Amino acid sequence: MEVEQMALLLPILGIVLGVGVAVVAIVAGHRERQKRVELRHRERLAAIEKGIELAPDPEPDAGVKKTSSLKSGLSGVFIGAVLYAALYRVVSEDIALFGLIPAALGIATLISYFVESRNKA
Repeated sequence: MEVEQMALLLPILGIVLGVGVAVVAIVAGHRERQKRVELRHRERLAAIEKGIELAPDPEPDAGVKKTSSLKSGLSGVFIGAVLYAALYRVVSEDIALFGLIPAALGIATLISYFVESRNKA
């Protein structure tokens, strides 16, 4: 294979493999959730058959969204700041401005997190 063909094939493989990994992660997460629901269902049926009082259903993943939005917001801000600093040092200030895009997304996520937590209080 020539160098030009390899240069064209590399990004295509990267995209295909990246999407493949994402699909596998989504399917595995769905199967895990489905298995948890099935086990909970069996447990509740067994408790009903024995006449045991059932506890009320907990909120499904109540605190997960709140912490995950805080984590993703902070990650976006720090990744954007590091990317800006690295590009500024290696390339130029004009190119380094693209590093502020993930930082802006992180700030928007943090604003959303704080607005939602204020509304719930």
